[in-house]
Amino acid sequence: MKKRYIVLCVVQLALIVFSGWLRRGAWREIDFDGGTLSQGVQLSFYCLAGWLATIAIAVWFSLRDKINRSMIVLFLVLLLPSIELLSWFFLSF
Repeated sequence: MKKRYIVLCVVQLALIVFSGWLRRGAWREIDFDGGTLSQGVQLSFYCLAGWLATIAIAVWFSLRDKINRSMIVLFLVLLLPSIELLSWFFLSF
């Protein structure tokens, strides 16, 4: 049961790091005049959306697992995503 949470944590971390790395590389390609987005920017957005989906999955896990609910909410929904989002900002710029 705990392996599932560790895997979810690793997937969250991998998605946000990959998204930030792609976003950093794609800053030169971003066109603010309303043009089409480059492939790197689109992939970065999809990674960020996947990261948000993993947070929703963690919320669902916390609703199902009453014994570990506080641990799941604290680490996989609040603490870790906050740290990951800050790291995403640092990686993006």
